[in-house]
Amino acid sequence: MTKLLEWLLGVSLIGVAWGLVTFDLLDLQLPPQYRELAWPMPVYLLVAFGCYSLAAVGYRVATFNDCEDAAKELQAQIKEAKEDLKKKGLKMNHISLEVSHVHRAVYF
Repeated sequence: MTKLLEWLLGVSLIGVAWGLVTFDLLDLQLPPQYRELAWPMPVYLLVAFGCYSLAAVGYRVATFNDCEDAAKELQAQIKEAKEDLKKKGLKMNHISLEVSHVHRAVYF
């Protein structure tokens, strides 16, 4: 089951439960306090989902890793390419292929 289907299943189950309680479709004769609590529940869930999303993105941004090995590998490849081009006769007076910093990669 894909994540999309999991989310759709969860939202639909919550929506059905909300509809049953709010509109008393099964004639459960629930106290009015339950219906009053159920009316704004979609808004509460939307706010909670937004807070969770912001926290998850913030956490992942704060904890992503540097790619030190990738930076070293890239530097070695650049050096190798420069040497290969020099052997083939390319003059590199005005071409700079140095990489001073490799940006961090984000893994989700």
